[in-house]
Amino acid sequence: MRITGRIVGTDYLAEVTIEAGKIANIQPAGASSGPLDDRFHRIAPGFIDIQVNGWGGKNINWPEVTAKDVAEVVGMLRAYGVTMFCPTVTTQSRESICKSMTAIRQACEESASVAHACPMIHLEGPYISPEDGPRGAHPLDYVRPPNSEEFEAFQEASGGRIGMVTVTPEAEGAISFIKQLSGQGIIPAIGHANATRDDIQGAVDAGARISTHLGNGSHAKVDRLRNYIWEQLPNDSLYASLIADGHHLPPAVLKCMIRGKGLERSILTTDAIGLAGKPPGIYQDWEIAAGGLTEDGAARLAGTPYLAGAVMPMTRPIENTVRFAGLSLLDAINLATVNPARLLGLDQNAESVEVGREANLVVFNRDSAEGEIEVTNTVVQGEVVYGSASP
Repeated sequence: MRITGRIVGTDYLAEVTIEAGKIANIQPAGASSGPLDDRFHRIAPGFIDIQVNGWGGKNINWPEVTAKDVAEVVGMLRAYGVTMFCPTVTTQSRESICKSMTAIRQACEESASVAHACPMIHLEGPYISPEDGPRGAHPLDYVRPPNSEEFEAFQEASGGRIGMVTVTPEAEGAISFIKQLSGQGIIPAIGHANATRDDIQGAVDAGARISTHLGNGSHAKVDRLRNYIWEQLPNDSLYASLIADGHHLPPAVLKCMIRGKGLERSILTTDAIGLAGKPPGIYQDWEIAAGGLTEDGAARLAGTPYLAGAVMPMTRPIENTVRFAGLSLLDAINLATVNPARLLGLDQNAESVEVGREANLVVFNRDSAEGEIEVTNTVVQGEVVYGSASP
């Protein structure tokens, strides 16, 4: 298979040849037309989203979730260039979390394609702060301190697929739990926390590697100079995931956070919930997380101003990061490809468009320097999984 287009970050037309699931050759396809020409497709590595709770009416956290639901989420996300993501299981009862883990495990066991798309599970909770604000939309009744025995039950249900866990470091036993996770090769994340400076440093010393959706899952008002957001932002041991949907972080805050954390440690995530991809309206039968989708693309707990996850595809945060933070398209895409790949240990499969790399690619159009990204094709392991057979 051959794909012709402009590889993001270059200004010449290239022909990318794919053989046996890998990029076999890249060569110029014609004379350069000078500055980036909007007539041609762009080619980029497939997007990687480290926090996805569901999509299109399929909620990974439903008690009734099935392997088929998980597989359908994989398929729907490919329309937006997402080739890999972390199915994210949130705060619920032990039984419900185990059911979600089992559904993901079964989906991966039944399909090698799904297993490739879901390199690890992200467990976000239930070991988070019980306080209003830091708890976010997670149900208070199920918030609890870390429990190693319970976590092992979750891991068993998942078939050993839990690879990242968001935990608040001030909880009883949290630091030793973070050390346990790190020792098992699992990525400990700080999130939904009401932590002190010492708590955060203790978590980092124990192996914490990322701040989950920094700036969200926090109090509406904190000390302007001494707070858990400032303590995490300059910490060079931590990546930070950022929800750049225009609702979770105001444009100026997003720009400051990316500058403070740096291009090497910032990661874009959608935090997409099961209502993502659905039309605006009130969903009264939606028992978990959000009940209302607004016309401007926000998900809120019905009857409240509180955000409950997000509903925009990964293309929107990339576009917003270009507009809000003044990044180049290449730099913005790196926050959704290179950086999450490095965090998850997927460098060889999903970092760049280079000869020898696994062919996980997104082909898209863009009508202007700050225009919308329109995905035309998604390629996974050399196979077109979205769009026409001939990109």
